[in-house]
Amino acid sequence: MKKILPLLTLIVGILFGFTCIQTEKGNKILPENKVLHVGIVVKDIEKSLDKWVILLDLKKRPSVNIAAGHEENPTHYRGKPSNAQAKLAFMDLDNLKIELIEPVGAPSHWKEFLDTKGEGVHHLAFEVKGIGEHYIDTFEAIGHPTVQQGGWNGGEYSYMDGITEESSLAVMIELIENYKK
Repeated sequence: MKKILPLLTLIVGILFGFTCIQTEKGNKILPENKVLHVGIVVKDIEKSLDKWVILLDLKKRPSVNIAAGHEENPTHYRGKPSNAQAKLAFMDLDNLKIELIEPVGAPSHWKEFLDTKGEGVHHLAFEVKGIGEHYIDTFEAIGHPTVQQGGWNGGEYSYMDGITEESSLAVMIELIENYKK
């Protein structure tokens, strides 16, 4: 319970106080101020999910799925191909989704985060259109390098580093593009 309260405090702060990232000139980088989900890296997704189900009084336990690279848009971790996988579970709240992530297998940013920082909030996810045409280059130009990217049948994602000293966001930013919307 002691670990859950700081996470809830962060989530409330995000919902009521988070504004979009802007360049030094004030140009808006993200098109909307809507967070799709908060990603939380955990050691054991089943145990964590049990606690979240109780805390949120969920009537139905979310399913756990395996996320793996896709042959048409394979996973890259720190610029190199990776067979990274993770167990994922999403909890739909009235105003936000919470994603639990348990890294499994090959090196990944999820595993790196768990090994160096322990369990905790990993990223804030934003939906974008044209992820490769605009967003990745823009984020990298202002000091948020890509640490992991990949896709699935129907979309792609990219984690932009917001934890570096020069970025000072204190959280990763996940850009997500769903092709089928």
